[in-house]
Amino acid sequence: MEFTEFLDGQLDLFRQRLMKLAEQLGSGDLTPEDFRKGFGELKKATGELGAASFVALVEQSDGSASEIVEDGSIYRHKQVSCKEWLTPWGKVEVRRRLYQQDRGGTSYVPLDHRCGMVGRFMTPDIEEVCVLLGTNLVPAEVEEALARVYPEGPSRKAIQKVLAKAGACIEAHADDMEAALNRTAPLNTRGDVLVAGWDGSMVPLREPAPKRGRPAERPGVRNSNQGLTAWKEAGVGMVAVYELPLDPATQDAKRLDVRYCAHMPEPKMVHVVDQVTDLAHKALHKGTFDYKVFIADGKKEIWTTVEKHPLFSTFTPILDFYHAATHLSTVAEAMFGKKAKDADRWYKRWRHKLKHEPGAVKGLLRSLQRYRKLLSRGSAKHQALTREIGYFLANRNKMDYASYQSNGLPIGSGPIEAACKTILGQRLKRSGMRWTRTGGQHVLNLRAPLKSNRWDALWDWYLNHTTKLAEAA
Repeated sequence: MEFTEFLDGQLDLFRQRLMKLAEQLGSGDLTPEDFRKGFGELKKATGELGAASFVALVEQSDGSASEIVEDGSIYRHKQVSCKEWLTPWGKVEVRRRLYQQDRGGTSYVPLDHRCGMVGRFMTPDIEEVCVLLGTNLVPAEVEEALARVYPEGPSRKAIQKVLAKAGACIEAHADDMEAALNRTAPLNTRGDVLVAGWDGSMVPLREPAPKRGRPAERPGVRNSNQGLTAWKEAGVGMVAVYELPLDPATQDAKRLDVRYCAHMPEPKMVHVVDQVTDLAHKALHKGTFDYKVFIADGKKEIWTTVEKHPLFSTFTPILDFYHAATHLSTVAEAMFGKKAKDADRWYKRWRHKLKHEPGAVKGLLRSLQRYRKLLSRGSAKHQALTREIGYFLANRNKMDYASYQSNGLPIGSGPIEAACKTILGQRLKRSGMRWTRTGGQHVLNLRAPLKSNRWDALWDWYLNHTTKLAEAA
C-alpha cells in the first residue's frame, strides 16, 4: 500500500473517532468524569495514529535493493527482520530489510543505520528522557512517572541500562566529550574574575567498613565489627567566571557561567584536581581576567595541593568567610561559654571586624594570644584556644576580606558547597542508598554537565558519538 493511501485511511479512521468523541462531549451535560474519560480516549486515538504513522514513515524509507555495498563489501538481501522499538506512542514493531555477505558473518540493516537505531531499543527522545530523569531520580521513580505520560513507558531495567550506558560512555570517552563541550558550549570567559575551587562530601559506598555505634547484644544477632556501608569522601570541582559589580560596597559580583566536575572517592581527589586545573587553564588561555581567585574552606589537603600547583601560583587564595566565622564562633564559646551573652557580643564584634576592617586578622590573633596567657596551661579552654589560634595563623594570608570585598571579589565558597549538595547529596545520599564506585561515577558523569547547564550539548555529543561507535562496530 502506498503511504498516501495508508495516511488517508488512518486519518479517516481518526476523524471518525474524533467526531464520535465530539458528540459525547458536546451533549450539554458534561461532567468532570466525562471530560477525563474523553481526554483519555483522545490520548489513545492520537497514540494509535502516531504509532501507525511512525511505523509507516520509517518502513517506507527502507528501500528495496537486492544488494548494497558498504565499506567496499557487497551485502545481499537475506530476509525481512522485525525489531521492537519503544517510541512516544508505545512499543511498535518495525519491519527492516536485513543484508549479509555471501560468506556469512555480521548482518547489516540499513534502516537501523539511517535512523540511528543500531544497538538501540528506545528512540532517542525516549532515551534522553530516561537518562535525564534517571540523573535526578531513582529508576523506579522514573518508571512510575513515565508510565503516567506514555501509552507504554520503559521498564525499570531498561531505564537502568540506558543510564549506565550513557554514564559509561562519558567515562570511556571523557576527552572527546570535553572537546565537544568546549566547541559547542564553551565557558563564557567575558568576565572580570576567574574563580576555581573544590570540596568534598561523604557518600555511602557498597563496601565493608567498621560498624558505627554500639554493637548489638541481643541473642541471635550476628556479632561482627564489619558493616555493609563505607562512607568515603567524593569530590566536586568548580571553575566559574564572575563580573565585577559597579559598586562593590552595595553589590556582589555576578556569576556569568560555571563548569562543575565530580568524582567518586579517590585519594587526594586527583581526578577533580586535574579537571579543575584543565578547565582553569583553558579559561585563562581564552579570556583576560582582572582577578584570579581560588576559594575553599580550611581543609589542609586542599590548600596543600593549591600551594604546590604552579597554575594557582598567581591566584588570590581566599578562605571561605563562612568557615572563618564558624571558627570565630568556636573561639567565642571557648572563652565565654556556649550560651553566654559575652560570647555573642564578642563574636558579632569580631565577625564584623574580620569582614570589613583591613588587617583585622592580625588584631584578632593578638587578642586571642593575650587572652590565652590568662588561662591555665593544659586546661580545656587553653587547648581549644590554642587549636583555633593555629587555624587563624595557618590561614591568615587568606583572610583579607575587607580588601577582597573592596575589589568586588566573592568571599564565600557557597557555589561549591551548594554543588556538593546538589550534585552529590541530592542523588547519592538518599535514604538507604549504597553505591558501587562505578555506578556512582556513571551518575556523576551526567549530573555535573546537567548542573553546569550543558545538558543539550552533552546529549548531542552522546547521540552522535554512540551512533558513530555503532556504525564502526
